[in-house]
Amino acid sequence: MNVRELFGNISGTYDLLNRVLSFGTDKRWRKKGVSLLPHGKNLNILDLASGTLDLALQYAKEGAGEVWCLDFALPMLLTGKMKVSPLLDERLHLICSDGLKIPFPDHFFDAAMCAWGMRNLPDHKAALCELQRVLKPGGSLMIIDFFKPNRTFSKIFSKTYGRYVMPTLGGWISRDKAAYNYLHRSIENFLSRQQFEDLLERNGFDVIEAKDLTGGISSLLLANAHD
Repeated sequence: MNVRELFGNISGTYDLLNRVLSFGTDKRWRKKGVSLLPHGKNLNILDLASGTLDLALQYAKEGAGEVWCLDFALPMLLTGKMKVSPLLDERLHLICSDGLKIPFPDHFFDAAMCAWGMRNLPDHKAALCELQRVLKPGGSLMIIDFFKPNRTFSKIFSKTYGRYVMPTLGGWISRDKAAYNYLHRSIENFLSRQQFEDLLERNGFDVIEAKDLTGGISSLLLANAHD
């Protein structure tokens, strides 16, 4: 399955389905993640797998700083672009590029963030090495994702809602059931939160905070890059 094409196909209904399928909790999760990042007028922030820019917009609304929004699916970025107000437009920079080859020099960013996009990258170790390269020493990395369930509630939720309701409802609204079947499989095949923490520690990061959200349905990690 071509993942880039998949996300391009569902870009028009992506935001609506995020709200519906998460019962609106995705907004709260983003707000929590953004609150952990540095804010300042002269900061450069990378939003990896930016999608329709919800995370970038959350950051930009809460503080100053330039946000560089990188995603490999151009239709997702263009859908997000329509939500950007003139006031924020000059602070959000859209870049269609591969997340494993970030087109920036070493130590360019003060912080990076990635919401529900890490598991869609084909090589997680390579992605973390690339993030460590473009972050300044001590720079923050905030990740929110659906890691492989390892708690009772999240396992039950995944095997019921995730396996049956999400593909059916997502397919009905987006007219692309295969895309939402893929999204469920991507969670089942991803690392657990603890496994991903270990991967961070082995590839240039110190984990500062790790917590489950809403019974482990989603999880948040905060780490700092080191040389």
